[in-house]
Amino acid sequence: MNSLKKNIATLAMVICSGLAANAQAGDTDACTVTMCMFGKLTGNSGGSECDPAKKKYFSIEVKKHGNFKPGATFDARKKFLGECSGSDPAYSDKIMDKFGKVRG
Repeated sequence: MNSLKKNIATLAMVICSGLAANAQAGDTDACTVTMCMFGKLTGNSGGSECDPAKKKYFSIEVKKHGNFKPGATFDARKKFLGECSGSDPAYSDKIMDKFGKVRG
């Protein structure tokens, strides 16, 4: 099973590198963010190619009266990741479990 996790993580990073190479911080799509955040989750940073995607994910914050709202931020990030129709929802769930309420 450990080998399967490593293979999935490696595949995610290869896809992430290819998608993120052409992405700018402002136009990073949900699929690129999902792949790069899954790489971060599994200990594979994705290098500088994934920096815009990680920045995009953590820039999604909901505040009310200047106060960070973790639950609403979680919901907004989950909605954004859900825009990637080709991604396995299990990946998004794992990303959300670890980083969904973390302040960027």
